[in-house]
Amino acid sequence: MTNTEWTARRILGSLADPELRKTILTSFWKQADQTMRAVTTAQLARAMRFREETIRKATAEKKAEWLGSRVQSAELEEAFEAALMVFHTTKQKEMLTAFLDRWSVPHNEGSIEENEYKVPAAAQVTEAVEALKDQFPVREIAVYLASAGLLMGGEWREATWPVVETYASELQ
Repeated sequence: MTNTEWTARRILGSLADPELRKTILTSFWKQADQTMRAVTTAQLARAMRFREETIRKATAEKKAEWLGSRVQSAELEEAFEAALMVFHTTKQKEMLTAFLDRWSVPHNEGSIEENEYKVPAAAQVTEAVEALKDQFPVREIAVYLASAGLLMGGEWREATWPVVETYASELQ
């Protein structure tokens, strides 16, 4: 297991470049559930010393820019985790599906609906990356794998995070 913790803040701050970070955060403002957006609006307004109404009235892209400017804020960690989940289950569904298919994880268009499946080993994760990196950008793959480990926990972290560490150095 890796000694490095891949938090949502770290994923967005060091794996995602500014363009990908904005895409991820814009998808949050456009597609996250209303309650999560409302909570994040209040937190962001406090952090930026803005009125909530100012945040609410802004475009999704502007809100993404503001949220991205606070990528190191621990109080927004839950929003960043939600943004990663929304991004991968909407905008990155093709990549998500390709990885799950390679690992024989049963899913419905990228959504894992069964509790009983074998989590891939780190070697299988590496094999999948090598097979799919011509189809998907390595940066996006690294963000996906770090997010999968973060959001799925346990065995997923043991399988994905060491692979992320290998490719993270290529992204600097």
